[in-house]
Amino acid sequence: MPGESSGRGSENAGGGGRSPGAVLPLVAGSVLLSTMDASIINIALPTLASEFNTTLDGVVWTLLIFVLLGTGLALPFGRLGDLYGRKRFYVGGNAIIGLGLLAAGTAPSLPALVAARGLQAVGNAMVVSNGNAIVTAAVPPHRRGQALGIVGGTVGFGLASGPVLGGVLIELFDWRAIFLARLPLSITLTLLLFLVLRDTSSEGRDRGLDIPGSLLLFGSLGSLTLAVNRGHAWGWASPWIIGLFVLGALLMPLFVWIERRAASPVVSLELLRIRAFSGSVGAAILYFWGFGAVLVLMPFYLVGARGFSTLEAGAILAAQPLTLFVFAPLTGRLADRFGPSLLVPLGLAAASLGTALLALVDSGTSVPDIAARMSLIGLGMALFQSPNNSTIMGSVPVQRLGMASAAIVTARRIGQAGGIAVSGAVFTAFAGANLVAAAEGSPLHALAIIDGLQAGLLLSAAVVASAIAVNWRWGSD
Repeated sequence: MPGESSGRGSENAGGGGRSPGAVLPLVAGSVLLSTMDASIINIALPTLASEFNTTLDGVVWTLLIFVLLGTGLALPFGRLGDLYGRKRFYVGGNAIIGLGLLAAGTAPSLPALVAARGLQAVGNAMVVSNGNAIVTAAVPPHRRGQALGIVGGTVGFGLASGPVLGGVLIELFDWRAIFLARLPLSITLTLLLFLVLRDTSSEGRDRGLDIPGSLLLFGSLGSLTLAVNRGHAWGWASPWIIGLFVLGALLMPLFVWIERRAASPVVSLELLRIRAFSGSVGAAILYFWGFGAVLVLMPFYLVGARGFSTLEAGAILAAQPLTLFVFAPLTGRLADRFGPSLLVPLGLAAASLGTALLALVDSGTSVPDIAARMSLIGLGMALFQSPNNSTIMGSVPVQRLGMASAAIVTARRIGQAGGIAVSGAVFTAFAGANLVAAAEGSPLHALAIIDGLQAGLLLSAAVVASAIAVNWRWGSD
């Protein structure tokens, strides 16, 4: 591509800081805050429905607006960081998140809350699409895996711990606390990032974002994401869902046609010819499919079939992010020393096995046993994510680090959306009429949930296992 260096993402390309020791904890902190926003709202949905006197179908838009905007804007913001400097988008994104937290915490109505969540989503997309690029530019190549492991650990920890923190804050205060309690941290991080981060000269960078391509990408990903998220609620055969799938499918080839001709494409199609990049992104989509299934199905089992409280269920599920948080930096260091060729398939195998074992739980499985299976999934995520992310970031030219960073985010969200939608549909199909007919808390009701859980998680375990073949075939140069 014009203006691109042949070097890969291992040299300082700008967007770093005074030292890796200053940059890394600040980026990890802001990524933790922003990814927590993606999941903390889940636990509050029933409370919000009661607060605003509406249905769950109404308040779910506080979640959907975040998913739609975050998925559709990640790649354009990653490319903008490449073009115009990552500091302004990273610091600006953190500032917008802070404004969104304030607006959400003081929202007088549901439409105002949805709008505030949309503001958060814009800031979130700016942050998560540039975070890995800033870290890659700030650290030397031999420490890239470890640094990305720390960031990856905070991503998983933020996604999985959001509902736990949200439950505690709602229990102690009210729903507004899930936003306002994090505002001081957001302000502090924004100020520190402004002082520490720096951008190098923009000489030699491409200029001008591909606006038509960005709009087509947003329309395609937004349509498909909305379809898979609302398919169960609106009916998979409804005209709206079919129309959204058709629209998303039609816009994607048009987007590819535009990108092939764009002077400064939002997604460089040349990157897809790099086997390490395309194979690793594909493996990430399949991995996070399984992660999304576990995230959505396990609360049904713990609360609906086993009778645990929301806080107790959150504490049990915390075994996965805690394991990830502990081991991700270590596996990143191992990737730096030995390469990703063994760690990535080993992580996928561990995650697939953990998901399959989780599918075998029943009404008598002990809490330590459930936590051990969740920990195996967390270990698999640690073994897979850090080396896989390092491979993606190290495989691209330095002028495309933002695009690669955004590709990681987009792969995660596409995978999670698919896993949540399909596992939810399988769960409903196998739980069947018993789930509706049986009294809540009865043995038949619990059995229906377990039947649905087993079917959904076994399918997801097979999907994660298939990522091993993708990684083996395409995941290395």
